[in-house]
Amino acid sequence: MVTKKMVTVAALVVGSLVGLATAASASVSDASAQSPQVRAATDVRPAAVYGPFASFEVCWVAGNQGQQAGSWKSFFCAQNGTTSWWLFTTP
Repeated sequence: MVTKKMVTVAALVVGSLVGLATAASASVSDASAQSPQVRAATDVRPAAVYGPFASFEVCWVAGNQGQQAGSWKSFFCAQNGTTSWWLFTTP
């Protein structure tokens, strides 16, 4: 069951990631000078957030199983100021 607190934490995490990506792309003065790999790296946004998980290991296993099944391309686990772990995936 998704609680209001879980949604708030997920929104804060996604907002932080968007802010980091924006700062990274703004640090390059000319966007046309970026290589395709750099542009792709700054355009990646988490597709979904799953959790909470009790430990990093449980989060990582869930992420790895989803990646092996082809549900997402990549994933990472983060706490983001909470005691729970959250799984972030990219398409």
